Amino acid sequence: MSYATNHNRLQSTEPRRQVVLGLGSSHGDDQFGWTVIDELMQGGQNDSLRKIRNPIDIFAWLDADADIHIVDAVVGLPADVSLWRLNFANPDHRAQIQAIPTDGTHNLDLYEVLMIAESLGKSTDHVVLWLGRAEKVEPIQSISPITQVAVGVCSTVLKQRLQLS
Repeated sequence: MSYATNHNRLQSTEPRRQVVLGLGSSHGDDQFGWTVIDELMQGGQNDSLRKIRNPIDIFAWLDADADIHIVDAVVGLPADVSLWRLNFANPDHRAQIQAIPTDGTHNLDLYEVLMIAESLGKSTDHVVLWLGRAEKVEPIQSISPITQVAVGVCSTVLKQRLQLS
């Protein structure tokens, strides 16, 4: 499996706080975001790592002095990609995010929530999406082996990028 990314990023002169939000539910591969948070927390408790159930919960974290990393499962990633990293400030990435099928368990589309946040004056130029491959999002199911691979890739890359032990 590969990891797709685009390194276009706004430059900052001061270090920014890093917040990772694992979006998920207990429905099969939708546990991806939560499982990544669990893996990141193995090095110890960290107040910048949070599990959330609904995209609307992102509003509370859209702070101008923090980079927000949203980790979520997606059905329909390209066959050779287990993890996609997309920067919401990048117009090409935004178009890709908008094109993702919205057959989720959260009742709100992540793209729509971020657009609402912008319309309310919240900054989204510091939001990065880490989208992991999901195959099955069924109630009371375990996470699939293919999504577990994406968890490992995402956890490893985030640990390196955020310098977590």
